[in-house]
Amino acid sequence: MDKLLFFFFLATLLLSCTQKKRLSENDYCWMPYKGNETLQFESSTGNSDTVFLLKKDTIWSFPNESFFTGHQYQVVRIFCSHSDSVAADKSIRYLENDFCSIRKDKNNDVALIIGLTTKDAVFYRMSPINLDSLYKTRPVTLKINKNKYNDVFIINAEDYSGYFYNRSDYVTKIYWSKSRGLIRYDKKNKIYWALKE
Repeated sequence: MDKLLFFFFLATLLLSCTQKKRLSENDYCWMPYKGNETLQFESSTGNSDTVFLLKKDTIWSFPNESFFTGHQYQVVRIFCSHSDSVAADKSIRYLENDFCSIRKDKNNDVALIIGLTTKDAVFYRMSPINLDSLYKTRPVTLKINKNKYNDVFIINAEDYSGYFYNRSDYVTKIYWSKSRGLIRYDKKNKIYWALKE
């Protein structure tokens, strides 16, 4: 009985000390999706692929040891349905996954995480993309088809081990428009996929 009272007291103490680290309006600006869009991409070789955004969700998380400190961190996530890159029989099969998210961490840093996966491409990035580093970078202007974007940030993939680079689906860099989201991604051998409007 004493142990039960102790755990009840501890849980009450943790909940009463909970601090919520919220995303700011500036943070939200990096998430241009409503969560119901259909993103159609066409490759420089004439192929096409589609990513279906399913929903947008705001959650509270306890990353790492923060459960014991009572700190909760706000996360905005976009879920998607995308074609499977490893379908053994070469059929078209769709999987559900995270497409992108913005989250705060225990140091109050805000990060953008992009989980691009399609039938032909995977964006491998071991560390999150800190918004502080993007604020220090000057955006570039990029024209895709008839659309001109002047708020584009180029984000390189990471593969410190060298293991992923040799895969045929390896994405070398993505182009993220602050107002439109993912507008292009590049693969090896000068092949790229661009958003169709």
